[in-house]
Amino acid sequence: MEFRFEQLVSVPRETLFQFYENPAHLNNLHADLPEFRLLHHEKSIRPGATVWVEQTIAGCIPMVMGFRHIIYEPPSLFGEEMIHGPFSLFNHMHEFEDVGEKTLVRDILHITLAWPYGGEIGTRLFAAASIRSLFAFRNCTLQRMADSGELSALTAADQRAGN
Repeated sequence: MEFRFEQLVSVPRETLFQFYENPAHLNNLHADLPEFRLLHHEKSIRPGATVWVEQTIAGCIPMVMGFRHIIYEPPSLFGEEMIHGPFSLFNHMHEFEDVGEKTLVRDILHITLAWPYGGEIGTRLFAAASIRSLFAFRNCTLQRMADSGELSALTAADQRAGN
């Protein structure tokens, strides 16, 4: 199943891409989601780097998921695939496009739950609503961070720290 999410963010493309280059910022994007936990990352989104997260499902079932970055073309594109978790297919591309002084960020996901979790039918009936809800939340958080200056401040701090 394919999902596409687009959002116009009021920061330059290079700044937004730099924010995403630090996997630790996943904590910032999901700070108000108690069911999300960043377990491990390699401080990079370059191909081969991994990120591990835990997502609590249905309020009580912890699900560990691992992702490997597969493409990195700054400041336009990066992507990852799932290497551990409930999906038999999970590819996520992040595209960044200049729109004046703003950035259009586009998330394109191709996902299918593994057959023990319902396969295509389970993806449509259960996972789709969760994915849409998660990206709606992330979009609101990203816009709030951009509008408040937090996103630019975090990116500047990363640059000062050499990240």
